[in-house]
Amino acid sequence: MPDCGFWEEGIDEYMQHLRKTAFERSIPFKGGFELTPRCNFNCNMCYVHLSPEQIPSVGRELTAEEWIAIGKEAQRAGTIELTLTGGEPFVRPDFREIYEALHDMGFLIQIFSNGYMIDEETIGWLKRRPPRTMRFTLYGASDESYRKVCGVENGFTRVKHSVELLRQAQIPLYLVATFTKENEHEFEAVYRFAAEYRLPIAHTTSLISPVRGAAADVEAHQIERILPPTEEIRKLRAHAGSRFPRKPVEDFLKVCGNYRCGYWMTWSGEMQLCAFLSEPSVPVRPGTFQESWERLLMELESLRQPQKCHSCAYERYCERCPGVLYAESGASDQTSERFCRQAEYNYLLYGKPLDE
Repeated sequence: MPDCGFWEEGIDEYMQHLRKTAFERSIPFKGGFELTPRCNFNCNMCYVHLSPEQIPSVGRELTAEEWIAIGKEAQRAGTIELTLTGGEPFVRPDFREIYEALHDMGFLIQIFSNGYMIDEETIGWLKRRPPRTMRFTLYGASDESYRKVCGVENGFTRVKHSVELLRQAQIPLYLVATFTKENEHEFEAVYRFAAEYRLPIAHTTSLISPVRGAAADVEAHQIERILPPTEEIRKLRAHAGSRFPRKPVEDFLKVCGNYRCGYWMTWSGEMQLCAFLSEPSVPVRPGTFQESWERLLMELESLRQPQKCHSCAYERYCERCPGVLYAESGASDQTSERFCRQAEYNYLLYGKPLDE
């Protein structure tokens, strides 16, 4: 009788095994298809949003036929997990055509969305080909916050209704909240909302500098980082697990979950390591996926983290994400004051002895 013990570990353990194998063999196990930079929101800190009028000066959106053809090649190359995002993917009139074709190829698909455009008819369509999961980004817990951050009316009301529809349809959903100066006062209300619907949630206050032609003024909306009282710090440390301090590393690529097993396809057909690391990037068109993947791997090996990182006192408290580093400084071998301030803040929050 065959040993079934491995399969009894569960799907999560099995997927971890596949990711590990993909890394060892340099297989593009997971991918992101950034289908468009367009969005029905106009968030004041977005790192990727472009208007239709701005797009031609930056590039050309791939057609549905091109995305589908590239999807077939990605499947043959070994991609299993696939994220569809934008911008807002639902603004593409041909999104359903793209999604249905990719879903029928057997990908485990997650959709990143702001949730605004999902109505009863959309839910009926999704139920016929449900994604593995969906992710909504929340921008507050009131219509007023959505107006200030996203420039839309009735934003929270619409998104809340979408959440209710997805829950009724039993389509897996999780939430990510982005907090800025305009909505930070609703931090607790956002978490109450997630608890009410029993949805997993994470949040960020770190805004990413714009890439690929976008031009958001991130500093104008970034929340000032102020250390909480000592007792709050104690609570944060109690729930931080082993996040900090991190093990010292010589190669910052090794902290990236996409390295050697994942990729990001931009709306204009460039393959890169992630949404933020724009160099190196390799053009992809139907018929070139495998070649582009191998070229990307080769070019990534030339990247080196900034020299100053090796002697930094806060190195073990640094996020060390090569993509964010690139977005902040414009190069993978340089740092920026804003990026380094985050590492110092992490040290004060998670590492510095509280009795000093």
